[in-house]
Amino acid sequence: MDSKSQYFEAMYQESDDPWDYANRWYEKRKRQICMSVLPKMSFEHVLEIGCANGFLSELLAQRCQKLLCIDANPKAIQLAKQRLAAAAHVEFMQQRIPNEFPNGSFDLIVVSEILYYLSKDEVKDCLEQIKTTLSKEGVVLSCHWRYPIEGFELNGNTVHELLRTELNLHHSFSLIDPDFVLDIWTHHPASVAQQEGVL
Repeated sequence: MDSKSQYFEAMYQESDDPWDYANRWYEKRKRQICMSVLPKMSFEHVLEIGCANGFLSELLAQRCQKLLCIDANPKAIQLAKQRLAAAAHVEFMQQRIPNEFPNGSFDLIVVSEILYYLSKDEVKDCLEQIKTTLSKEGVVLSCHWRYPIEGFELNGNTVHELLRTELNLHHSFSLIDPDFVLDIWTHHPASVAQQEGVL
């Protein structure tokens, strides 16, 4: 088992909710912000990279026809499956990016609180795969904690700098919170009002 796998194995041995998603207002607020800034009300096929124990997955499941959740940790996948047991349109796969990236076409790809666990080269590889699997009308939402994480070279700021230089999509939304950074990219520059024909 490599050091990254050991890191998450230790986290989930200590708790079924290592980051206290259930109770911390920081986490609840961040999830609500992510959902509120999506440029579409609903999506056909969503990919969530790094689903952890499924708290954000619950909200994404309400906004799509099909949701694929992936995570490298088997305990995380087990917990997420339990949380969304009643959602028949949600599928779970234990996969580790960038080497194990799901096939398909997705009109929303959510990559949140995961990329700073990778190296710069691994992030670049992952972004290439995101571009390959993103549909022509697709949206990418990325959100990451801005502070250093012990044992890892990247943080939210450095990750999103890589996203801005490597993703080569239209950058449609940005939010710099004191604690996290959130960005949205799309294939097309049309705003929400323009999509609805208001402008």
